[in-house]
Amino acid sequence: MTITTALFLTGLLLWGAEWIVFKGSPNSRGEVLQEYRVARILIAFTFILSVAAAFYLGSRTEEPMSATHSCGLFFLLSGVFLRYWTLWLLRGDREGTQPLYYHGPFRLHRHPCQAGLFLISSGISLLLSGHWLSLAVTFTLLGSALHYVMAKEENHMRLHYGEIYEYWCRHRFRLFPFIY
Repeated sequence: MTITTALFLTGLLLWGAEWIVFKGSPNSRGEVLQEYRVARILIAFTFILSVAAAFYLGSRTEEPMSATHSCGLFFLLSGVFLRYWTLWLLRGDREGTQPLYYHGPFRLHRHPCQAGLFLISSGISLLLSGHWLSLAVTFTLLGSALHYVMAKEENHMRLHYGEIYEYWCRHRFRLFPFIY
């Protein structure tokens, strides 16, 4: 087993352990799961589809392109770190009653958990395919689903916080700092 494979499997295990470590996080509340069931199914479907496309692309590529494995591993581990950091920050807000966060990953992101998921899936796609084209596939498939979920969450937050949320949004990027 190579070091890349070992780190890849470690990253996947850490990501999977997120559901155990942050079992009582705000994202696991019943009403949130009920309200966003379709969105979560859409995200899961597009994630699986992008990974399957990356696997197919990898089977068609004879040799991995340069630095795809290194970048894929970096994206995967960065995404896991970003999601853990965000969920660690939100761990005390079980009822969703806290004010808007101005520190941690929320200094630059409006949706750091979704950014982490996007990085994780991009990393997995790069590692499986060894081809840069897998980023475009992941961006198209998963990005569409995440855009829908982020719009839904932002509408909910707008209703809950009003003008404060509008002001908060003007000072943060939606998904990736300095890009979108």
